[in-house]
Amino acid sequence: MFFLMELEHPSLDITGSESDLLKGKRLVLCITGSVAAVRAPELARALMRHGAEVWPVMSNASLRLIQPDLMHWACGHQPLTTLSGAIEHVALAGDVCNKADLVIVAPATANTISKIACGIDDTVVTTVVSTAWGEGIPLLIVPAMHQSLYQHPQVSENISCLERLGISFLKPRLREGKAKIVETEEIVEAVLLLCQRQRLLKGQRVLVTLGRTIEYVDPIRILTNQSSGKMGAALAFVLKLWGAEVTAVCGRTDVPLPTGIRCLYVQTAAQMLAAVREELTTQTYTSLVAAAAVGDWQVKEPAKEKISTHSQNSLVLELIPTPKIIDHVKDWAPSIHLTAFRAVYKLDKAALLEDARKRLQQARADLIVVNDASYPDIAFQAASNEVTVVTAQGEALHLPKDTKLNIARQLVSIISGHLAKKEKGIDLDSV
Repeated sequence: MFFLMELEHPSLDITGSESDLLKGKRLVLCITGSVAAVRAPELARALMRHGAEVWPVMSNASLRLIQPDLMHWACGHQPLTTLSGAIEHVALAGDVCNKADLVIVAPATANTISKIACGIDDTVVTTVVSTAWGEGIPLLIVPAMHQSLYQHPQVSENISCLERLGISFLKPRLREGKAKIVETEEIVEAVLLLCQRQRLLKGQRVLVTLGRTIEYVDPIRILTNQSSGKMGAALAFVLKLWGAEVTAVCGRTDVPLPTGIRCLYVQTAAQMLAAVREELTTQTYTSLVAAAAVGDWQVKEPAKEKISTHSQNSLVLELIPTPKIIDHVKDWAPSIHLTAFRAVYKLDKAALLEDARKRLQQARADLIVVNDASYPDIAFQAASNEVTVVTAQGEALHLPKDTKLNIARQLVSIISGHLAKKEKGIDLDSV
């Protein structure tokens, strides 16, 4: 038995599989007696996939809904269900060297919220929360209850009181007479923001283009490409995470966009060009990250009605190039930091670098990010990417295959470094 306990729990194998944004973070997940407790394993594992170590704490009421073994399986750590002479609440969230970075109460019932507001510590959850609060550890509370309970005046007052005292809340979704817990992705996003201390882009305004454009053949048929928008969405999220004010010009995407950013939705390349031009000529941005997969061709004269296959046996389309948005950016905003993206197909390293440098110079970009779209596991629709970053100074940095979120973090770090040097008046050509 001792030998088995010394082995690393197999459930930890997912740690960091999506990103390392929470690497080294110790999170305490407190679970109370809402039926939304069934979401706790999913939440714990979503946090682990970003690199976090998750320690579950379960109230007696939650034990009637899910079993401790389930949370042990999910997190790889035995849940705390009662306090003993080991003073577990202090070990997790007290004045110790390895204390928690964040305590999350998800789901949080009206009962638990009110006890926290009144400083009542009669459950393992409220005792851990009070210990963390007294130690200055950030707290995130995610309510889930019947809507009538959530709308109780004293519960509302308790929530307002806790918010005034600096505790973060994620407001529930009011549906079907319930105050339902928010989606797991929204909780993960909030955790990432609360745990992110590297706010290097605070005060920066960044414009991002993402997704794929479409061009109409007739009112219902289109030309497009296979871009999912995953890379652009990841970049927008990390930019926001690092403190930037982000506006996204979005073509079509297959992924949800991060909350808390301003989104302008377009369809065609011409519409994306118009939106970018409008933003850059009427607003002040420090950086443009042009990650959109803008289609290269459009139909010269799209049909005004649906083209029928019954009236003709073949169809000939005359295609003309779409506008090259990045070639105009420096005309509209000469001082903006421009990061361009380019997909190539089956080029060797030398040809890829030559192509990248030529396109960077043509667009007068500061950086260009290139990937080879011939590899299905790192190209369109894939969860991973592998890119080469070429700078205006001629440097080339290869970022090996990784998740798109981790690639986004590395790219934002590079962009941040460039912006910091620019702000300090450092000539990048001399670096």
